[in-house]
Amino acid sequence: MRQARISYKKLQYAILIIILSFFAGMTVFSNPVLAHKGHAGNKVVFLKKEEALKQMLPAGTKVVQRKEMLDAGKAEKVKNELGVKLSNEIYTYYLATDRTTGKISGAAIVSEIEYMHGEMNLAIGIDTKGHVTKAALLSVNEKYVPDMKAAAGTGYMRQFDGVAVQKLVSMANEASRSSVAMETILSNLRDMAAVLSAFLASTP
Repeated sequence: MRQARISYKKLQYAILIIILSFFAGMTVFSNPVLAHKGHAGNKVVFLKKEEALKQMLPAGTKVVQRKEMLDAGKAEKVKNELGVKLSNEIYTYYLATDRTTGKISGAAIVSEIEYMHGEMNLAIGIDTKGHVTKAALLSVNEKYVPDMKAAAGTGYMRQFDGVAVQKLVSMANEASRSSVAMETILSNLRDMAAVLSAFLASTP
């Protein structure tokens, strides 16, 4: 009888060990996934958003932040004119108007984009004639700084100054042969510029 009790306790102990080992194994497998974000390091900031917006929008204008839904009509117009497919969602952007006349003189947008196991922050401004005023990489995780420098640079990316939005679209569409960093930058700048174009076209 005593032997039976000992065996039963040993069995309970063995089951407990198996259960603990199972959950420990799950933790081992899940930890690398959770740790990916941390692997990219801290964010390196090249430009503050406020400084970038100041350079992207005309001096002396009134700048207001807008949150606006890109409805199906605007999205379809952009698709037909630029060949860019945009999501019907709410976008936050910045609109510049003349302080005296109220006339619109430009727009800019800032976006946070996933890159590998981190994020980058991009900004772009356009004028009312459909040309890029400036584009910039505001920040990226330190692990990916070399990627950005090799692709398009950090801070202001002056190669985009004055480029027509249509030309930017073409550049992005041809970027599949470029590095992952360059393709990510171009495709997102394209979409951001297309969003601004849609809102500027519909703003009186």
